[in-house]
Amino acid sequence: MSDDDSLPIRLDERLKSMEARFVKMETKVDEMHALLQQARGARWAILGMAAIGGFVSAKLAWLLPLPWGK
Repeated sequence: MSDDDSLPIRLDERLKSMEARFVKMETKVDEMHALLQQARGARWAILGMAAIGGFVSAKLAWLLPLPWGK
């Protein structure tokens, strides 16, 4: 068997290796995408809680001066 005969076999092995690496990278990208989607949801939850907290504190701010009177 000469070097020319083994070339297709080596190329086939390299192709299989590259396909396996591509599948691993694809899995990692899918996991990172899912993580970023969760972070996006958490960001909206935090902003919503901050908005509600600000609204409630603004509405209750008028109660602070009452016990001490002016």
